[in-house]
Amino acid sequence: MDPAPNLAVLVMAAGQSRRMGRDKLLLPARDGRPLLEHRIRAAQRTGHRVFVALPPDAQERQQVVYNLDATPLICTDAALGLGHSLSQATGQLPKGVAGVLIVLGDMPALTGDDLVAVCTRFDPKRILRGAGGDAPGHPVLIPARFLNRLKSLSGDQGALHALKDAPTGLVPLSGDHACFDVDTPDDWKMWLDRT
Repeated sequence: MDPAPNLAVLVMAAGQSRRMGRDKLLLPARDGRPLLEHRIRAAQRTGHRVFVALPPDAQERQQVVYNLDATPLICTDAALGLGHSLSQATGQLPKGVAGVLIVLGDMPALTGDDLVAVCTRFDPKRILRGAGGDAPGHPVLIPARFLNRLKSLSGDQGALHALKDAPTGLVPLSGDHACFDVDTPDDWKMWLDRT
Protein backbone atom coordinates (compact mmCIF):
# COMPACT_ATOMS: atom_id res chain seq x y z
CA MET A 1 0.00 0.00 0.00
CA ASP A 2 1.39 3.42 -0.97
CA PRO A 3 -1.01 5.98 0.51
CA ALA A 4 0.87 8.98 -0.92
CA PRO A 5 3.99 9.59 -2.97
CA ASN A 6 7.29 9.36 -1.14
CA LEU A 7 6.35 10.46 2.36
CA ALA A 8 8.73 10.23 5.30
CA VAL A 9 7.53 9.39 8.79
CA LEU A 10 9.48 11.17 11.52
CA VAL A 11 9.13 9.85 15.07
CA MET A 12 10.25 12.52 17.53
CA ALA A 13 12.20 10.71 20.25
CA ALA A 14 14.85 13.23 21.22
CA GLY A 15 13.28 14.55 24.44
CA GLN A 16 14.78 14.45 27.91
CA SER A 17 11.86 12.86 29.86
CA ARG A 18 12.42 15.33 32.70
CA ARG A 19 8.90 15.14 34.15
CA MET A 20 8.90 11.34 34.01
CA GLY A 21 12.11 11.08 36.03
CA ARG A 22 13.45 8.33 33.75
CA ASP A 23 13.50 7.55 30.04
CA LYS A 24 9.81 7.30 29.19
CA LEU A 25 10.48 6.01 25.68
CA LEU A 26 12.09 2.89 27.17
CA LEU A 27 9.22 2.18 29.58
CA PRO A 28 7.83 -1.29 28.93
CA ALA A 29 4.23 -1.66 27.80
CA ARG A 30 2.18 -4.63 29.02
CA ASP A 31 3.87 -6.87 26.44
CA GLY A 32 7.32 -5.90 27.76
CA ARG A 33 8.34 -3.97 24.66
CA PRO A 34 9.38 -0.32 25.10
CA LEU A 35 7.13 2.56 24.15
CA LEU A 36 9.60 3.62 21.44
CA GLU A 37 9.33 0.23 19.76
CA HIS A 38 5.55 0.52 19.69
CA ARG A 39 5.77 4.00 18.13
CA ILE A 40 8.19 2.83 15.42
CA ARG A 41 6.09 -0.24 14.60
CA ALA A 42 2.97 1.95 14.30
CA ALA A 43 4.89 4.28 11.97
CA GLN A 44 6.04 1.35 9.83
CA ARG A 45 2.41 0.38 9.21
CA THR A 46 2.18 3.38 6.86
CA GLY A 47 4.49 1.67 4.36
CA HIS A 48 6.72 4.74 4.27
CA ARG A 49 10.32 5.02 5.39
CA VAL A 50 10.59 5.70 9.12
CA PHE A 51 13.12 8.11 10.64
CA VAL A 52 13.61 8.64 14.36
CA ALA A 53 14.95 11.88 15.87
CA LEU A 54 17.29 11.01 18.75
CA PRO A 55 19.59 12.83 21.16
CA PRO A 56 23.28 12.06 20.73
CA ASP A 57 23.69 10.26 24.05
CA ALA A 58 20.81 7.76 24.01
CA GLN A 59 22.42 4.44 23.11
CA GLU A 60 19.47 2.33 24.29
CA ARG A 61 17.04 4.31 22.15
CA GLN A 62 19.44 4.04 19.21
CA GLN A 63 19.56 0.27 19.62
CA VAL A 64 15.75 0.05 19.48
CA VAL A 65 15.82 2.06 16.24
CA TYR A 66 18.51 -0.13 14.66
CA ASN A 67 16.74 -3.34 15.72
CA LEU A 68 13.61 -2.23 13.83
CA ASP A 69 15.42 -1.10 10.66
CA ALA A 70 14.34 2.50 11.10
CA THR A 71 16.77 5.34 10.34
CA PRO A 72 18.17 7.30 13.29
CA LEU A 73 18.64 11.06 12.93
CA ILE A 74 20.96 12.37 15.64
CA CYS A 75 19.96 15.83 16.88
CA THR A 76 23.02 17.29 18.58
CA ASP A 77 21.02 20.18 20.07
CA ALA A 78 18.15 18.03 21.38
CA ALA A 79 18.72 19.20 24.96
CA LEU A 80 17.74 22.72 23.84
CA GLY A 81 14.16 21.66 23.09
CA LEU A 82 11.71 20.25 20.56
CA GLY A 83 12.18 23.12 18.12
CA HIS A 84 15.90 22.44 17.80
CA SER A 85 15.24 18.72 17.32
CA LEU A 86 12.58 19.31 14.66
CA SER A 87 14.80 21.73 12.79
CA GLN A 88 17.78 19.38 12.85
CA ALA A 89 15.82 16.21 12.08
CA THR A 90 13.85 17.61 9.14
CA GLY A 91 17.10 19.04 7.77
CA GLN A 92 18.52 15.50 7.64
CA LEU A 93 15.64 13.95 5.71
CA PRO A 94 16.30 12.85 2.12
CA LYS A 95 15.69 15.38 -0.61
CA GLY A 96 12.61 14.89 -2.73
CA VAL A 97 10.11 13.73 -0.10
CA ALA A 98 6.57 14.90 -0.83
CA GLY A 99 5.86 15.43 2.85
CA VAL A 100 6.70 14.43 6.41
CA LEU A 101 4.37 12.84 8.94
CA ILE A 102 5.53 13.97 12.38
CA VAL A 103 4.70 11.53 15.18
CA LEU A 104 5.49 12.36 18.79
CA GLY A 105 7.19 9.44 20.53
CA ASP A 106 5.24 9.88 23.76
CA MET A 107 1.74 9.41 22.30
CA PRO A 108 0.98 5.73 22.91
CA ALA A 109 -2.69 5.81 21.87
CA LEU A 110 -1.88 6.59 18.23
CA THR A 111 -2.21 3.40 16.20
CA GLY A 112 -0.79 2.38 12.87
CA ASP A 113 -4.31 2.72 11.47
CA ASP A 114 -4.44 6.32 12.72
CA LEU A 115 -1.19 7.14 10.96
CA VAL A 116 -2.35 5.46 7.75
CA ALA A 117 -5.61 7.44 7.92
CA VAL A 118 -3.69 10.72 7.92
CA CYS A 119 -1.25 9.62 5.18
CA THR A 120 -4.04 8.54 2.85
CA ARG A 121 -5.52 12.06 3.00
CA PHE A 122 -2.22 13.66 1.90
CA ASP A 123 -2.72 16.99 0.16
CA PRO A 124 0.40 18.77 -1.15
CA LYS A 125 -1.25 22.15 -0.56
CA ARG A 126 -2.22 21.89 3.11
CA ILE A 127 -1.11 20.54 6.46
CA LEU A 128 -3.15 17.72 7.96
CA ARG A 129 -3.55 17.12 11.68
CA GLY A 130 -5.03 14.21 13.54
CA ALA A 131 -7.95 15.37 15.65
CA GLY A 132 -10.12 14.23 18.52
CA GLY A 133 -13.48 15.65 17.58
CA ASP A 134 -12.82 19.28 16.70
CA ALA A 135 -9.62 19.47 18.79
CA PRO A 136 -6.51 19.44 16.59
CA GLY A 137 -3.73 17.14 17.73
CA HIS A 138 -1.23 14.71 16.26
CA PRO A 139 0.18 13.34 14.05
CA VAL A 140 0.90 16.26 11.74
CA LEU A 141 1.50 15.74 8.01
CA ILE A 142 3.50 18.59 6.50
CA PRO A 143 3.85 18.85 2.72
CA ALA A 144 7.33 19.58 1.36
CA ARG A 145 6.37 23.15 0.37
CA PHE A 146 6.20 24.11 4.08
CA LEU A 147 9.30 22.29 5.39
CA ASN A 148 11.65 25.26 4.98
CA ARG A 149 9.68 27.02 7.71
CA LEU A 150 10.98 24.49 10.24
CA LYS A 151 14.62 25.50 9.74
CA SER A 152 14.30 28.44 12.14
CA LEU A 153 12.64 26.59 15.02
CA SER A 154 14.38 26.74 18.39
CA GLY A 155 13.81 26.00 22.05
CA ASP A 156 10.58 24.19 22.82
CA GLN A 157 8.83 25.86 19.91
CA GLY A 158 6.88 23.20 18.00
CA ALA A 159 6.27 23.11 14.25
CA LEU A 160 2.78 24.55 14.60
CA HIS A 161 4.21 27.94 15.63
CA ALA A 162 6.00 28.19 12.28
CA LEU A 163 2.99 26.89 10.36
CA LYS A 164 0.19 28.85 12.01
CA ASP A 165 -0.86 30.68 8.84
CA ALA A 166 -0.65 27.64 6.53
CA PRO A 167 -3.84 25.99 5.23
CA THR A 168 -4.76 23.12 7.55
CA GLY A 169 -7.21 20.26 7.56
CA LEU A 170 -8.25 17.89 10.34
CA VAL A 171 -8.44 14.10 10.16
CA PRO A 172 -10.74 12.73 12.90
CA LEU A 173 -9.20 9.88 14.89
CA SER A 174 -10.76 7.59 17.48
CA GLY A 175 -11.26 8.74 21.06
CA ASP A 176 -8.31 10.68 22.46
CA HIS A 177 -5.72 9.08 20.16
CA ALA A 178 -4.72 12.46 18.70
CA CYS A 179 -4.25 14.15 22.10
CA PHE A 180 -3.19 11.64 24.76
CA ASP A 181 0.49 11.83 25.67
CA VAL A 182 2.65 10.51 28.47
CA ASP A 183 4.72 12.99 30.47
CA THR A 184 4.52 11.84 34.09
CA PRO A 185 4.41 8.55 36.03
CA ASP A 186 0.67 9.11 36.56
CA ASP A 187 0.17 9.44 32.79
CA TRP A 188 2.01 6.16 32.25
CA LYS A 189 -0.05 4.39 34.91
CA MET A 190 -3.22 5.73 33.30
CA TRP A 191 -2.07 4.32 29.94
CA LEU A 192 -1.22 0.90 31.41
CA ASP A 193 -4.62 0.79 33.13
CA ARG A 194 -6.26 1.36 29.73
CA THR A 195 -4.41 -1.41 27.90
